Amino acid sequence: MEFMTKFEAVLLISPEISSKSKSDTIDSFLKIINENNGKIVDTEDWGLRDLSYKIINFSKAFYIFYQIEIDGQKIDGIKKNLSQNENFLRHLFVKVEKHQELPTKLNNEKK
Repeated sequence: MEFMTKFEAVLLISPEISSKSKSDTIDSFLKIINENNGKIVDTEDWGLRDLSYKIINFSKAFYIFYQIEIDGQKIDGIKKNLSQNENFLRHLFVKVEKHQELPTKLNNEKK
């Protein structure tokens, strides 16, 4: 049996894609997690937000937050896969002891 580690992830998705492409991009991430025997515990869509600095001439991005349980050794492969998709501007995975309680503070802020 694989040891499941808890992670919290934030994905930044291009603001210039259609809602259908955004949905397909999110589905591709979920598929990658499932293919690696991971589990999405919870998710929040933080919406279109300002970036602290420009990324590829974008000053905004769609932020999506995930709570994930997966074998920690598979994270590098997932990061590599995300880096190859131009719709993902950035991604961050943080290993946690326990998932924070939802809704997050950021989700409660006015968008």
